[in-house]
Amino acid sequence: MKTNAIIGRGLLEDVAGSLDGVKKALIVYPQPLAATAEVLRETLVTQGFEALLAEVPAAEAAKRVEVAAFCWDIMGQADFQRNDAVIGLGGGSTTDLSGFVAATWLRGVRSILIPTTLLGMVDAAVGGKTGINTQEGKNLVGVFHMPHQVFIDLDTLHSLPRNELLAGMAEVAKYGFIEDPWILEAIESGDAATDVSSDTFREIIQTISGHQGKNHPC
Repeated sequence: MKTNAIIGRGLLEDVAGSLDGVKKALIVYPQPLAATAEVLRETLVTQGFEALLAEVPAAEAAKRVEVAAFCWDIMGQADFQRNDAVIGLGGGSTTDLSGFVAATWLRGVRSILIPTTLLGMVDAAVGGKTGINTQEGKNLVGVFHMPHQVFIDLDTLHSLPRNELLAGMAEVAKYGFIEDPWILEAIESGDAATDVSSDTFREIIQTISGHQGKNHPC
């Protein structure tokens, strides 16, 4: 199944358009993105939605059953129904968690993902993989739950540390070897491939997004 991804810049105001039929939305985010989450919440509220915030730990610390239960508690207290939604704003750990929360609440509610790291944009937030960790290992508990919409807002990468961007490029290169040699050519062509403002960078993300209908490399 192909991931429904929108690629662009300044996409927060477009999120409401993916919430047709939704009354309530839970925005799951890590503390460093608190300001962005509040902007998104205010945007949704002004457009008639009830939007709640769930601040979770950053990175792998978010992927614990206790954190998922924290989100479920908020949803239960707010009487979330099957036609409501969970919005995951953050890196791969956040989208893994929020997708799992969406998949398990009432056996599955709408999942909207807004990845804010390159790795999240090309891997974690696409393909429907969700999961949390246990003491015995990583991603041992999870389900496949396709997001209703993925918003790949390239502007969110401007604040991403350079080393994290380059780490995400490793996953990009893997797509080049498995799916499309043009990606490798683009990477080898110069600095534009790692310049989040360049047309080349956007074309790489668009190319990878177009491959999501095929077997997603693990």
